Amino acid sequence: MSAVRKFASWLLRSALRYSPEESRDWAEAMLRELDFVESDWAALFWALGCTGAITRECLRGWGTWLLKQCADLLGIQPNKEENKMNSTGKKTLGVLAGVGITLALGFGGFFLRHAIGDMLLAVGIQKTMWTHILTVILPTEIIVVVAAIVLWRKQRAPIAVGMLLTALIMGVHVVVSIATH
Repeated sequence: MSAVRKFASWLLRSALRYSPEESRDWAEAMLRELDFVESDWAALFWALGCTGAITRECLRGWGTWLLKQCADLLGIQPNKEENKMNSTGKKTLGVLAGVGITLALGFGGFFLRHAIGDMLLAVGIQKTMWTHILTVILPTEIIVVVAAIVLWRKQRAPIAVGMLLTALIMGVHVVVSIATH
């Protein structure tokens, strides 16, 4: 068995190991079908696609669980007839989701700042506060604002509001930081 096929098999076995009980049979069937894929590279792509599908299914289940936990934490009671959250609960979770998305993007930019600074040094640009602002903070803020506008147009206003509030707080933090230096 080639290294590529071994890796494909390992990848699917790992996905099977971490998949929830309700999707184990499905993941096992994908692993068994791997034996019938002829080319090693096709087997790798099959394993990657299957792992992605299993991961999406797991995340969907975790997302449902997380929404239920947030609703319980915020005291949002589902309607007995329809078993759906009320409008206020949906808006609250939307705003919290927007805040979470923006914070994740901000932390991602924060952790990339050294890599971006090293790339700038490679082309002869020294690391300064302004290079950090122009290459990390400003693009992050622009991405958040554009995403919020798109979400607003798609009738996802609570998420857009959460994103804009967090971006505003981050922007004020930058302005205060610049003013104090």
